[in-house]
Amino acid sequence: MDIISNTDFLKKIKDDPNGRFLFYGEEDYLKGHAIAALKDAMGIDESLEIFNFVKLDVLDYTPDKLIDALSMPPMMAEKKLVVLSGLNIKKIYRAVKSEDGAQDGAVGEFRALLDALAHLDEFDYNVFVLLLPSGNITEELPKKPPTGALKALSEYLTPVKFESSSPQKLSLWVSRHFAHHGITASAQDCAFLVEYCGKDMFTLAGEIEKLALYAKAHSRDTLLREDIPTVCSQEMEYGAFEFSNAILDGRRADALSILSVMKFKQVEPLMVLGELSGIFSDLLKIKILLEAGKNYSQVAQATGINPNKVSIYANRAQKMELSRVKRAVAAISEADAAMKSRFDSGFMYLERLICTI
Repeated sequence: MDIISNTDFLKKIKDDPNGRFLFYGEEDYLKGHAIAALKDAMGIDESLEIFNFVKLDVLDYTPDKLIDALSMPPMMAEKKLVVLSGLNIKKIYRAVKSEDGAQDGAVGEFRALLDALAHLDEFDYNVFVLLLPSGNITEELPKKPPTGALKALSEYLTPVKFESSSPQKLSLWVSRHFAHHGITASAQDCAFLVEYCGKDMFTLAGEIEKLALYAKAHSRDTLLREDIPTVCSQEMEYGAFEFSNAILDGRRADALSILSVMKFKQVEPLMVLGELSGIFSDLLKIKILLEAGKNYSQVAQATGINPNKVSIYANRAQKMELSRVKRAVAAISEADAAMKSRFDSGFMYLERLICTI
């Protein structure tokens, strides 16, 4: 079984946009680009896209829904494209072993997924992609045949590995991206942007767009080095801490953007809520004591919170009414109870919190 690269995949679909593929690897941005390229190569009519381009998100997925999507014939076309995205394979993969220690099949949710994929032979009018977020499948060892979940899935799908690009390749990509927006950027400045903002292509694409708009707003068609720290955010891994900071700062759009990334990467919602609960609980304690006339040292001594943290939170506390902080703590508590008593996605409650706090 061969594992092909993103470049080989793009070459293949130019001549033959058919097949069943497993998209995995580190670079999620390129996976989205590959889906768009596949859709274009198939020539899916925009007016019939609702019938011939079927997208299943992890929140909508069940094995039966996947089979239903596969069984639906294309409308006025020979083929249709079905994309299933966001599954946490590490979470659902379980294998049983024989007495000699060899892997002997799969069980549970993963087995149900494989059973659903077996229907691809029955409904051969589908072009199918299982799109996995980065970090959701165990990587194979170099020059070794795949094992575990990757091996099992490769019985039904052709693996396409999306490797993270080197800084040099990313710099060239950044340069082309600026050119697309009508902005000239030097090789040195493109390399600095990658160093400053990190290698995540989703992040870089957004920062490039902001920089292009900033330059044009100043009547320029050239990027200046000083534009980058002025406009861009330094590299960070989106997670619960950044989500909490965006909410504390009142940046609802940023909070929703960070939440969408965490949803795609299948971050556990209760972990995010736990981080948020801890931050706002500390903020409430600090706010109450500050309004009682305590100084930073006294607040740190009374609460046991690190003095540096007290200083940072105190700045935030001064910008927020005590009633708002109390409402936030109450809303987080209600969301926590709702998440633990229901079986639907916790992300819905996090989205509500963004609009409530």
